[in-house]
Amino acid sequence: MTAIGYLGLALILGSLVAKLAEKLRIPDIPLLLLLGLIVGPFLQIISPESAMKIFEYAGPIGLIFILLGGAFTMRISLLKRVIKTVVRLDTVTFLITLFVSGLLFNMTLNLPYNCPIGYLFGAITSATDPATLIPVFSRIRTNPEVAITLEAESIFNDPLGIVSTSVVLGLVGLTSSVNPVIDLITLAGGAILVGILLAKVYEKIIIHCEFHEYVAPLVLGGGMLLLYVGDELLPSIFGYGFSGYMAIAIMALYLGNALFKMAEKHEDYEYVVRFCDDLSLLARIFIFVFLGACIKLSMLKSYLLPGLMVALGSIFLARPLGVFVGLIGSKHSFKEKLYFALEGPRGVVPAALAVTVGIKILKNADKIPTTITSYISPTDIAGTIIIGTFMTVLLSVILEASWARILALKLLGEYKPKYKEDINH
Repeated sequence: MTAIGYLGLALILGSLVAKLAEKLRIPDIPLLLLLGLIVGPFLQIISPESAMKIFEYAGPIGLIFILLGGAFTMRISLLKRVIKTVVRLDTVTFLITLFVSGLLFNMTLNLPYNCPIGYLFGAITSATDPATLIPVFSRIRTNPEVAITLEAESIFNDPLGIVSTSVVLGLVGLTSSVNPVIDLITLAGGAILVGILLAKVYEKIIIHCEFHEYVAPLVLGGGMLLLYVGDELLPSIFGYGFSGYMAIAIMALYLGNALFKMAEKHEDYEYVVRFCDDLSLLARIFIFVFLGACIKLSMLKSYLLPGLMVALGSIFLARPLGVFVGLIGSKHSFKEKLYFALEGPRGVVPAALAVTVGIKILKNADKIPTTITSYISPTDIAGTIIIGTFMTVLLSVILEASWARILALKLLGEYKPKYKEDINH
Protein backbone atom coordinates (compact mmCIF):
# COMPACT_ATOMS: atom_id res chain seq x y z
CA MET A 1 0.00 0.00 0.00
CA THR A 2 2.93 2.34 0.63
CA ALA A 3 3.83 2.18 -3.06
CA ILE A 4 0.29 3.28 -3.97
CA GLY A 5 0.69 6.29 -1.71
CA TYR A 6 4.00 7.19 -3.35
CA LEU A 7 2.48 6.82 -6.83
CA GLY A 8 -0.46 9.01 -5.83
CA LEU A 9 1.84 11.65 -4.38
CA ALA A 10 3.96 11.62 -7.55
CA LEU A 11 0.87 12.09 -9.73
CA ILE A 12 -0.57 14.94 -7.64
CA LEU A 13 2.65 16.89 -7.22
CA GLY A 14 3.79 16.01 -10.74
CA SER A 15 0.58 17.39 -12.22
CA LEU A 16 0.96 20.64 -10.26
CA VAL A 17 4.58 20.98 -11.35
CA ALA A 18 3.71 20.21 -14.98
CA LYS A 19 0.99 22.87 -14.88
CA LEU A 20 3.48 25.36 -13.48
CA ALA A 21 5.90 24.51 -16.30
CA GLU A 22 3.11 25.06 -18.81
CA LYS A 23 2.35 28.49 -17.32
CA LEU A 24 6.03 29.42 -17.42
CA ARG A 25 6.31 28.00 -20.96
CA ILE A 26 9.27 25.82 -20.03
CA PRO A 27 9.78 22.03 -20.35
CA ASP A 28 8.36 20.00 -17.47
CA ILE A 29 11.25 17.50 -17.33
CA PRO A 30 13.67 19.62 -15.22
CA LEU A 31 10.92 20.49 -12.73
CA LEU A 32 9.83 16.85 -12.44
CA LEU A 33 13.44 15.77 -11.83
CA LEU A 34 13.86 18.46 -9.18
CA LEU A 35 10.53 17.41 -7.62
CA GLY A 36 11.92 13.89 -7.33
CA LEU A 37 15.04 15.21 -5.59
CA ILE A 38 12.91 17.23 -3.16
CA VAL A 39 10.49 14.44 -2.15
CA GLY A 40 13.33 11.91 -2.23
CA PRO A 41 16.78 12.67 -0.81
CA PHE A 42 16.06 16.19 0.47
CA LEU A 43 12.78 15.71 2.41
CA GLN A 44 13.03 11.89 2.54
CA ILE A 45 9.31 11.44 1.95
CA ILE A 46 10.13 8.72 -0.59
CA SER A 47 13.19 6.64 0.24
CA PRO A 48 15.65 5.82 -2.58
CA GLU A 49 15.06 2.10 -1.95
CA SER A 50 11.29 2.50 -2.37
CA ALA A 51 11.76 4.62 -5.49
CA MET A 52 13.95 1.93 -7.06
CA LYS A 53 11.44 -0.83 -6.23
CA ILE A 54 8.63 1.16 -7.84
CA PHE A 55 10.82 1.95 -10.83
CA GLU A 56 11.35 -1.76 -11.54
CA TYR A 57 7.73 -1.83 -12.74
CA ALA A 58 7.01 1.80 -13.60
CA GLY A 59 10.09 2.11 -15.83
CA PRO A 60 9.45 -0.75 -18.29
CA ILE A 61 5.70 -0.12 -18.43
CA GLY A 62 6.29 3.59 -18.95
CA LEU A 63 8.65 2.88 -21.85
CA ILE A 64 5.94 0.76 -23.49
CA PHE A 65 3.52 3.70 -23.30
CA ILE A 66 6.06 6.16 -24.70
CA LEU A 67 7.24 3.98 -27.60
CA LEU A 68 3.72 2.89 -28.51
CA GLY A 69 2.35 6.43 -28.59
CA GLY A 70 5.29 7.95 -30.45
CA ALA A 71 5.51 5.36 -33.21
CA PHE A 72 1.73 5.02 -33.65
CA THR A 73 1.36 8.66 -34.70
CA MET A 74 4.44 8.84 -36.97
CA ARG A 75 3.27 9.12 -40.60
CA ILE A 76 5.30 7.12 -43.11
CA SER A 77 4.39 9.68 -45.80
CA LEU A 78 6.25 12.34 -43.80
CA LEU A 79 9.03 9.95 -42.87
CA LYS A 80 9.81 9.25 -46.53
CA ARG A 81 10.77 12.90 -47.03
CA VAL A 82 13.51 12.72 -44.39
CA ILE A 83 14.36 9.01 -44.38
CA LYS A 84 17.92 9.41 -45.72
CA THR A 85 18.83 11.86 -42.96
CA VAL A 86 17.08 9.80 -40.29
CA VAL A 87 18.93 6.63 -41.32
CA ARG A 88 22.27 8.46 -41.04
CA LEU A 89 21.37 9.98 -37.68
CA ASP A 90 20.19 6.65 -36.30
CA THR A 91 23.23 4.69 -37.47
CA VAL A 92 26.44 6.69 -37.87
CA THR A 93 25.50 9.56 -35.56
CA PHE A 94 24.05 7.26 -32.91
CA LEU A 95 27.10 4.98 -32.85
CA ILE A 96 29.61 7.84 -32.79
CA THR A 97 27.68 9.52 -29.96
CA LEU A 98 27.67 6.21 -28.08
CA PHE A 99 31.40 5.53 -28.49
CA VAL A 100 32.57 9.10 -27.84
CA SER A 101 30.35 9.37 -24.74
CA GLY A 102 31.70 6.02 -23.56
CA LEU A 103 35.30 7.04 -24.16
CA LEU A 104 34.81 10.30 -22.25
CA PHE A 105 33.18 8.39 -19.39
CA ASN A 106 36.14 6.00 -19.14
CA MET A 107 38.65 8.85 -19.34
CA THR A 108 36.81 10.83 -16.64
CA LEU A 109 36.80 7.86 -14.24
CA ASN A 110 40.34 6.69 -15.15
CA LEU A 111 39.07 3.41 -16.56
CA PRO A 112 40.73 1.54 -19.45
CA TYR A 113 39.62 2.88 -22.82
CA ASN A 114 38.08 -0.47 -23.73
CA CYS A 115 36.14 -0.86 -20.47
CA PRO A 116 32.49 -1.66 -21.34
CA ILE A 117 31.14 0.44 -18.45
CA GLY A 118 31.76 3.68 -20.34
CA TYR A 119 30.04 2.35 -23.44
CA LEU A 120 27.12 1.21 -21.30
CA PHE A 121 26.69 4.85 -20.29
CA GLY A 122 27.02 5.85 -23.95
CA ALA A 123 24.31 3.39 -24.99
CA ILE A 124 21.97 4.63 -22.26
CA THR A 125 22.38 8.34 -23.03
CA SER A 126 22.53 8.37 -26.85
CA ALA A 127 18.78 8.16 -27.47
CA THR A 128 17.15 11.57 -28.01
CA ASP A 129 13.74 12.95 -27.03
CA PRO A 130 12.18 15.74 -29.12
CA ALA A 131 9.17 16.15 -26.82
CA THR A 132 10.68 19.31 -25.35
CA LEU A 133 11.16 20.81 -28.83
CA ILE A 134 7.69 20.18 -30.27
CA PRO A 135 6.11 23.17 -28.43
CA VAL A 136 8.92 25.36 -29.77
CA PHE A 137 8.30 24.31 -33.37
CA SER A 138 4.57 24.92 -32.93
CA ARG A 139 5.24 28.59 -32.12
CA ILE A 140 7.62 29.46 -34.97
CA ARG A 141 7.43 29.08 -38.73
CA THR A 142 10.55 27.23 -39.75
CA ASN A 143 11.35 24.29 -42.01
CA PRO A 144 9.01 21.49 -40.81
CA GLU A 145 11.37 18.85 -42.19
CA VAL A 146 13.76 19.75 -39.37
CA ALA A 147 11.07 19.02 -36.78
CA ILE A 148 10.03 15.84 -38.59
CA THR A 149 13.65 14.70 -38.77
CA LEU A 150 14.30 15.22 -35.06
CA GLU A 151 11.03 13.52 -34.12
CA ALA A 152 11.63 10.54 -36.43
CA GLU A 153 15.23 10.23 -35.24
CA SER A 154 14.02 9.87 -31.67
CA ILE A 155 11.27 7.38 -32.46
CA PHE A 156 13.80 5.01 -33.99
CA ASN A 157 16.83 5.66 -31.79
CA ASP A 158 14.80 5.08 -28.62
CA PRO A 159 14.54 1.33 -29.32
CA LEU A 160 18.09 1.37 -30.73
CA GLY A 161 19.30 2.79 -27.43
CA ILE A 162 17.54 -0.02 -25.59
CA VAL A 163 18.97 -2.67 -27.94
CA SER A 164 22.49 -1.21 -27.62
CA THR A 165 22.17 -1.18 -23.84
CA SER A 166 21.14 -4.85 -23.87
CA VAL A 167 24.16 -5.74 -26.01
CA VAL A 168 26.64 -3.89 -23.76
CA LEU A 169 25.05 -5.41 -20.65
CA GLY A 170 26.09 -8.76 -22.12
CA LEU A 171 29.70 -7.54 -22.23
CA VAL A 172 29.40 -6.51 -18.58
CA GLY A 173 28.17 -10.01 -17.69
CA LEU A 174 24.62 -9.01 -16.76
CA THR A 175 22.85 -10.79 -19.62
CA SER A 176 23.54 -14.15 -21.21
CA SER A 177 25.60 -13.32 -24.28
CA VAL A 178 27.60 -15.62 -26.55
CA ASN A 179 28.38 -13.17 -29.34
CA PRO A 180 27.53 -9.42 -29.32
CA VAL A 181 27.10 -9.37 -33.12
CA ILE A 182 24.61 -12.24 -33.03
CA ASP A 183 22.86 -10.54 -30.11
CA LEU A 184 22.46 -7.36 -32.13
CA ILE A 185 21.13 -9.22 -35.18
CA THR A 186 18.63 -11.28 -33.21
CA LEU A 187 17.51 -8.39 -31.01
CA ALA A 188 16.93 -5.94 -33.89
CA GLY A 189 16.13 -8.30 -36.77
CA GLY A 190 13.80 -10.44 -34.70
CA ALA A 191 12.05 -7.34 -33.37
CA ILE A 192 11.36 -6.04 -36.88
CA LEU A 193 9.94 -9.37 -38.07
CA VAL A 194 7.81 -10.04 -34.99
CA GLY A 195 6.61 -6.42 -34.80
CA ILE A 196 5.41 -6.42 -38.41
CA LEU A 197 3.82 -9.87 -38.00
CA LEU A 198 1.80 -8.86 -34.94
CA ALA A 199 0.80 -5.58 -36.60
CA LYS A 200 -0.55 -7.47 -39.62
CA VAL A 201 -2.49 -9.84 -37.34
CA TYR A 202 -3.95 -6.89 -35.44
CA GLU A 203 -4.81 -5.14 -38.71
CA LYS A 204 -6.86 -8.15 -39.86
CA ILE A 205 -8.58 -8.51 -36.49
CA ILE A 206 -9.49 -4.82 -36.24
CA ILE A 207 -10.78 -4.74 -39.83
CA HIS A 208 -13.20 -7.61 -39.18
CA CYS A 209 -14.20 -6.79 -35.58
CA GLU A 210 -15.60 -3.66 -33.96
CA PHE A 211 -13.70 -3.16 -30.71
CA HIS A 212 -14.58 0.53 -30.28
CA GLU A 213 -12.79 1.85 -27.15
CA TYR A 214 -11.43 -1.62 -26.34
CA VAL A 215 -9.08 -1.44 -29.33
CA ALA A 216 -6.69 0.64 -27.19
CA PRO A 217 -6.12 -1.94 -24.41
CA LEU A 218 -5.99 -4.63 -27.13
CA VAL A 219 -3.02 -2.90 -28.76
CA LEU A 220 -1.37 -2.12 -25.41
CA GLY A 221 -1.71 -5.75 -24.33
CA GLY A 222 0.03 -6.85 -27.50
CA GLY A 223 2.89 -4.49 -26.73
CA MET A 224 3.28 -5.89 -23.22
CA LEU A 225 3.31 -9.46 -24.54
CA LEU A 226 5.98 -8.52 -27.08
CA LEU A 227 8.18 -7.26 -24.25
CA TYR A 228 7.65 -10.40 -22.17
CA VAL A 229 8.18 -12.87 -25.02
CA GLY A 230 11.18 -11.07 -26.52
CA ASP A 231 13.04 -10.10 -23.36
CA GLU A 232 12.05 -12.87 -20.94
CA LEU A 233 10.42 -16.00 -22.40
CA LEU A 234 12.54 -16.71 -25.49
CA PRO A 235 15.92 -15.94 -23.84
CA SER A 236 15.04 -18.31 -20.97
CA ILE A 237 14.27 -21.12 -23.45
CA PHE A 238 16.67 -20.59 -26.35
CA GLY A 239 19.27 -18.20 -24.97
CA TYR A 240 18.34 -15.61 -27.60
CA GLY A 241 15.32 -13.37 -27.97
CA PHE A 242 14.39 -10.13 -29.67
CA SER A 243 14.07 -6.57 -28.41
CA GLY A 244 10.53 -6.27 -27.13
CA TYR A 245 10.77 -2.49 -27.10
CA MET A 246 11.87 -2.28 -30.73
CA ALA A 247 9.13 -4.75 -31.71
CA ILE A 248 6.59 -2.49 -29.98
CA ALA A 249 7.79 0.53 -31.97
CA ILE A 250 7.68 -1.39 -35.28
CA MET A 251 4.23 -2.79 -34.54
CA ALA A 252 2.90 0.64 -33.59
CA LEU A 253 4.40 2.32 -36.67
CA TYR A 254 2.88 -0.21 -39.08
CA LEU A 255 -0.51 -0.46 -37.35
CA GLY A 256 -0.86 3.29 -36.82
CA ASN A 257 -0.29 4.01 -40.50
CA ALA A 258 -2.60 1.18 -41.58
CA LEU A 259 -5.50 2.42 -39.44
CA PHE A 260 -4.86 6.06 -40.33
CA LYS A 261 -5.38 5.26 -44.03
CA MET A 262 -8.75 3.56 -43.41
CA ALA A 263 -11.55 6.12 -43.18
CA GLU A 264 -13.88 3.57 -41.58
CA LYS A 265 -11.30 2.84 -38.84
CA HIS A 266 -10.41 6.42 -38.00
CA GLU A 267 -12.36 6.16 -34.73
CA ASP A 268 -10.23 3.16 -33.69
CA TYR A 269 -7.11 5.14 -34.55
CA GLU A 270 -8.25 8.05 -32.37
CA TYR A 271 -9.07 5.72 -29.46
CA VAL A 272 -5.50 4.38 -29.45
CA VAL A 273 -3.94 7.85 -29.83
CA ARG A 274 -5.91 9.34 -26.92
CA PHE A 275 -5.25 6.28 -24.77
CA CYS A 276 -1.49 6.41 -25.44
CA ASP A 277 -1.36 10.18 -24.87
CA ASP A 278 -2.90 9.80 -21.41
CA LEU A 279 -0.68 6.88 -20.46
CA SER A 280 2.44 8.62 -21.81
CA LEU A 281 1.69 11.55 -19.52
CA LEU A 282 1.56 9.22 -16.52
CA ALA A 283 4.78 7.55 -17.63
CA ARG A 284 6.64 10.86 -17.92
CA ILE A 285 5.65 11.87 -14.39
CA PHE A 286 6.57 8.51 -12.87
CA ILE A 287 9.88 8.11 -14.71
CA PHE A 288 11.28 11.57 -13.98
CA VAL A 289 9.98 11.93 -10.43
CA PHE A 290 11.24 8.51 -9.37
CA LEU A 291 14.56 9.00 -11.16
CA GLY A 292 15.11 12.03 -8.94
CA ALA A 293 13.78 10.23 -5.86
CA CYS A 294 16.05 7.19 -6.24
CA ILE A 295 19.19 9.33 -5.88
CA LYS A 296 20.83 9.34 -2.46
CA LEU A 297 22.47 12.52 -1.17
CA SER A 298 25.71 10.61 -0.62
CA MET A 299 25.52 9.43 -4.23
CA LEU A 300 24.92 12.99 -5.43
CA LYS A 301 27.91 14.32 -3.48
CA SER A 302 30.23 11.55 -4.65
CA TYR A 303 29.34 11.50 -8.33
CA LEU A 304 28.12 15.04 -9.09
CA LEU A 305 31.40 16.31 -10.57
CA PRO A 306 32.17 13.28 -12.80
CA GLY A 307 28.48 13.13 -13.73
CA LEU A 308 28.55 16.78 -14.77
CA MET A 309 31.71 16.28 -16.83
CA VAL A 310 30.40 13.27 -18.77
CA ALA A 311 27.08 15.04 -19.31
CA LEU A 312 28.75 18.10 -20.83
CA GLY A 313 30.95 15.87 -22.97
CA SER A 314 27.94 13.96 -24.27
CA ILE A 315 26.01 17.15 -25.09
CA PHE A 316 28.75 19.38 -26.51
CA LEU A 317 31.22 16.90 -28.00
CA ALA A 318 29.74 13.45 -28.65
CA ARG A 319 26.43 14.52 -30.22
CA PRO A 320 27.86 17.33 -32.44
CA LEU A 321 30.73 15.12 -33.63
CA GLY A 322 28.27 12.34 -34.43
CA VAL A 323 25.98 14.66 -36.40
CA PHE A 324 28.69 16.31 -38.49
CA VAL A 325 30.37 12.99 -39.34
CA GLY A 326 27.06 11.24 -39.95
CA LEU A 327 25.80 13.94 -42.33
CA ILE A 328 28.97 14.29 -44.42
CA GLY A 329 27.94 14.60 -48.06
CA SER A 330 24.25 15.10 -47.23
CA LYS A 331 21.99 17.79 -48.70
CA HIS A 332 21.94 19.73 -45.43
CA SER A 333 23.72 23.05 -45.03
CA PHE A 334 26.23 23.73 -42.27
CA LYS A 335 23.58 25.69 -40.35
CA GLU A 336 21.10 22.81 -40.49
CA LYS A 337 23.77 20.36 -39.34
CA LEU A 338 24.65 22.70 -36.49
CA TYR A 339 21.00 22.85 -35.47
CA PHE A 340 20.71 19.05 -35.47
CA ALA A 341 23.94 18.87 -33.44
CA LEU A 342 22.70 21.27 -30.76
CA GLU A 343 19.16 19.91 -30.56
CA GLY A 344 19.35 16.33 -29.35
CA PRO A 345 17.84 16.54 -25.85
CA ARG A 346 17.78 13.34 -23.83
CA GLY A 347 14.61 12.38 -22.01
CA VAL A 348 12.41 9.46 -21.06
CA VAL A 349 14.37 6.51 -22.48
CA PRO A 350 17.79 7.41 -20.97
CA ALA A 351 16.11 8.21 -17.65
CA ALA A 352 14.28 4.88 -17.55
CA LEU A 353 17.30 2.89 -18.73
CA ALA A 354 19.68 4.47 -16.20
CA VAL A 355 17.65 3.43 -13.17
CA THR A 356 16.76 0.02 -14.63
CA VAL A 357 20.42 -0.71 -15.35
CA GLY A 358 21.50 0.70 -11.98
CA ILE A 359 19.12 -1.66 -10.19
CA LYS A 360 20.34 -4.59 -12.30
CA ILE A 361 23.98 -3.82 -11.47
CA LEU A 362 23.34 -3.61 -7.72
CA LYS A 363 21.29 -6.81 -7.70
CA ASN A 364 23.80 -8.79 -9.76
CA ALA A 365 27.09 -7.31 -8.55
CA ASP A 366 28.63 -10.78 -8.24
CA LYS A 367 28.19 -11.43 -11.98
CA ILE A 368 30.33 -8.49 -13.08
CA PRO A 369 33.80 -9.73 -14.16
CA THR A 370 36.78 -8.97 -11.93
CA THR A 371 38.46 -7.37 -14.95
CA ILE A 372 35.93 -4.56 -14.41
CA THR A 373 35.46 -4.55 -10.62
CA SER A 374 39.23 -4.30 -10.10
CA TYR A 375 38.94 -0.76 -11.49
CA ILE A 376 35.49 0.32 -10.26
CA SER A 377 33.04 -1.18 -7.76
CA PRO A 378 29.45 -2.14 -8.72
CA THR A 379 28.15 0.60 -6.40
CA ASP A 380 30.29 3.19 -8.17
CA ILE A 381 29.21 1.87 -11.58
CA ALA A 382 25.53 2.26 -10.70
CA GLY A 383 26.07 5.64 -9.04
CA THR A 384 28.03 7.25 -11.86
CA ILE A 385 25.65 5.96 -14.52
CA ILE A 386 22.54 7.19 -12.68
CA ILE A 387 24.01 10.60 -11.77
CA GLY A 388 25.66 11.01 -15.18
CA THR A 389 22.38 10.26 -16.94
CA PHE A 390 20.46 12.52 -14.53
CA MET A 391 22.79 15.41 -15.34
CA THR A 392 22.73 14.66 -19.09
CA VAL A 393 18.92 14.71 -19.18
CA LEU A 394 18.64 17.77 -16.94
CA LEU A 395 21.25 19.89 -18.74
CA SER A 396 20.31 18.86 -22.28
CA VAL A 397 16.64 19.68 -21.74
CA ILE A 398 17.27 23.00 -19.98
CA LEU A 399 19.91 24.21 -22.44
CA GLU A 400 18.53 22.89 -25.70
CA ALA A 401 14.94 23.88 -25.02
CA SER A 402 16.01 27.38 -23.97
CA TRP A 403 17.99 28.08 -27.13
CA ALA A 404 15.85 26.03 -29.57
CA ARG A 405 13.71 28.98 -30.71
CA ILE A 406 16.64 31.39 -30.97
CA LEU A 407 18.76 28.93 -32.95
CA ALA A 408 15.84 28.02 -35.21
CA LEU A 409 15.33 31.65 -36.17
CA LYS A 410 19.06 32.39 -36.50
CA LEU A 411 20.13 29.22 -38.31
CA LEU A 412 16.98 28.15 -40.18
CA GLY A 413 15.04 31.38 -40.60
CA GLU A 414 11.42 31.80 -41.69
CA TYR A 415 9.89 29.16 -43.93
CA LYS A 416 7.11 29.15 -46.53
CA PRO A 417 5.19 25.84 -46.72
CA LYS A 418 5.69 23.70 -49.83
CA TYR A 419 3.37 20.83 -48.84
CA LYS A 420 -0.08 20.74 -47.31
CA GLU A 421 1.24 18.58 -44.47
CA ASP A 422 3.67 21.38 -43.53
CA ILE A 423 0.83 23.72 -42.64
CA ASN A 424 -0.58 21.37 -40.03
CA HIS A 425 2.60 19.80 -38.74
